[in-house]
Amino acid sequence: MTARCIYLFRALALAILLLVGFNSGLSAQYTLRIGLIDAPDGSMLAGARLAADHVNAAGGVIGADGTVFQLSVVDTAPDHMEIAAANMRQASVIAVIGPETNQALADSMALLQGLNVPIFTPATSDTVLLSDTSNRIFRSRARESLLAKGLADYLLNARNINSIQTVQLDAASTVNLITLANVLAGFGIRPSNLRYDEGRLNLDQIAETIAQTAPDAVAIYGLPRAAAQAYNGIRAAGYRGDVVYAHANDPDFIEIVPAASLPGIISVSSWSYSLDEAASRDFTLSYARAFGKLPDALSTAGYDSVQLLALAASGSGTLAEELAAIQSFRGVQGQLNPSALPPAEISSNVVVTRLNEYGAPNVVARYRDQERREIQSETGLRDTPSPQPSSTPIPTATPTGYHLIVQSRFQNVRSGPGLEYEVIGQVLQGSQLRVLGATIDYSWLVIDYRGQWGWLAAYLVESYGNRHLVPIIQPPATSTPGPTATTAPPREPDLLVLHVDPARITLGQSTSVNVTVRNQGLSPAGNFAIASTFEPGGQYVGINQAGLAPGQQTILQLRPTLNGPSGPQSVIIVVDLNGEVYEGPVGEANNQSFVYNYIADRPVLTSGNWMIAPGSFDLDGDAVSDFSWTGNDLIAQGNAAMLLMNHFASLNDAHYDAINLSQAIINTLNADQLQNATIGIVTADGHRGLMRLTDVRRNGSLTVEYRVYR
Repeated sequence: MTARCIYLFRALALAILLLVGFNSGLSAQYTLRIGLIDAPDGSMLAGARLAADHVNAAGGVIGADGTVFQLSVVDTAPDHMEIAAANMRQASVIAVIGPETNQALADSMALLQGLNVPIFTPATSDTVLLSDTSNRIFRSRARESLLAKGLADYLLNARNINSIQTVQLDAASTVNLITLANVLAGFGIRPSNLRYDEGRLNLDQIAETIAQTAPDAVAIYGLPRAAAQAYNGIRAAGYRGDVVYAHANDPDFIEIVPAASLPGIISVSSWSYSLDEAASRDFTLSYARAFGKLPDALSTAGYDSVQLLALAASGSGTLAEELAAIQSFRGVQGQLNPSALPPAEISSNVVVTRLNEYGAPNVVARYRDQERREIQSETGLRDTPSPQPSSTPIPTATPTGYHLIVQSRFQNVRSGPGLEYEVIGQVLQGSQLRVLGATIDYSWLVIDYRGQWGWLAAYLVESYGNRHLVPIIQPPATSTPGPTATTAPPREPDLLVLHVDPARITLGQSTSVNVTVRNQGLSPAGNFAIASTFEPGGQYVGINQAGLAPGQQTILQLRPTLNGPSGPQSVIIVVDLNGEVYEGPVGEANNQSFVYNYIADRPVLTSGNWMIAPGSFDLDGDAVSDFSWTGNDLIAQGNAAMLLMNHFASLNDAHYDAINLSQAIINTLNADQLQNATIGIVTADGHRGLMRLTDVRRNGSLTVEYRVYR
């Protein structure tokens, strides 16, 4: 072949290649890769792949400049997160879905942030996102506190639950259990917890305890196989109340529990395949056709994440900006509204289910934005309120305040809240008594028994009225305890909450809650978090601390802003929330032992102490007389009024909503009535307040401690 022929051949070949390249360019499709951290057979991966197929079948993603993209899912196992992150980086993914668990997310937070792409996680812990500073990590389903609030609302308002026992089968469920306990505390329910000790194999003991105490409901926390064994034992012991378990549809649970025992088990989740809505039905059918099995909540989290990414990729801003700005997107889980939710949150959808007679979950309640929503359709097991006891009728003329009716034939009255206190008398069945106070968990109630405080066990009486109107009374001392042996500090780090203040938190204002934390172990502690769900309002607040040396203590500040009714509250301050510090058996056991008691109260307009001579006086500073003191009588002026609240020993125990204007309103109180009296007031221009008369001198002055609310 001559040189000229070789040249012509090469030119012709180049022309052909250019022509082929041009024609193929006309039909070229660009690809957006989405990373998925899940097991190869994981349901989150399956849901994401199904969503990508649906987006591609509908024409792909059309970018702001008109470019058409196809979606591709690149998956990697969660076993080694360093490898998973490297795979995601090598694949040049635009976003990552996963990991699934709270612990995996907490452990790999820095790795995921280093990818510099949006991360979608179904991890539900309220605090797990607190350490994210990238603003690129999003939660793809409702957080744990919303699940707990939906469950609590259903149990209390649909099932009429008044008492609940929790069973904790592993340490991993601590955060979920504490979240439920804090939410229930906002409703006035204080669950007691039974913890499974693997060293003593005490499942039988737990079952017997539940059968004997007979709470209205039992909530089980733990892995499915252990939960199934606990459930079988509880039923075998004779317990017939409601049982809550979040994974009642798990094959490992169903394999162990007899089919006849499944109906009635209550669960809460972000979604259920029995949700009867068009988007949910279509997804369930498509998923079953594609994979030959029913989807779960993780499937929908994966599916909705891809759909949201497809929508965000069509915008002109960054993916994270576009995701945060999405409004009212119709997802499989329900309406997704990132722009209206707290940062990083995508969904507020919650469903409560009960297993029907065939063992399938029926949706019995659903919630969005913490509001109960109508269920369009429901079949199978119907939800009906539990019957109420009728042996003792409630009086037709219900007195005001908080009262109780004795249910037992005879009920012991004790000198303090517990069986270790002496019996000082008895009250008869049917006795109707006014409650003067209670323990912090309302498990014991205080009455006036023959001129002294008497304590009654709350579970033996029927109570009615607003119990938050009564003060919390500290138990009297029993006998002086003897000396105890001093134990050596543990060799591991041991984080412990020593003190929390203040004693009062003002509603509607950001308040610094000072938490003193000490490492009382012999080894340094690494990074850890503290957190709590503050009431009222169920606000989850946490903060991270970068380590603590042995013997060192520090003060960390949580800043909640509370909204709701005033009154005494009791919450648990959790230290090392995410289990980042190994503290040994002793240290791990005290991480949720500190109970912070405080009173949430309205903002104060004015307060102080005042010595008042006979004459008129103005408490709220508006130059209008509120009361007058004659030297013998205290008289309300104009529209002002008073009511006696002597069950409060000091103003520090009282609060705004305890000033119950439905009680008897008094216009005049004489000197004898005023001695050491606590008085609720309404000023002449309508402000509520409190007065405590610390010194009353007939024909002389009054000494008043007062507080007037805004």
